[in-house]
Amino acid sequence: MKNLRQVVCLITGGASGLGKGTATRLVRNGARVVIADLASSDGEQVARELGENCVFASTDVRISCFT
Repeated sequence: MKNLRQVVCLITGGASGLGKGTATRLVRNGARVVIADLASSDGEQVARELGENCVFASTDVRISCFT
């Protein structure tokens, strides 16, 4: 992967699984990452573990199309 120092990425569901793995790889390659996940997730802890180039944003991206 090339150097990503000038890239900012937003990863929904980034606190676990594939999203966490993606966030980890991007940060290791120089990107700045925003982990967007539910408040009940481990997003805050994951962002701390990944360091200063990663932040957590409590977000619920579910959309209800039917009322």
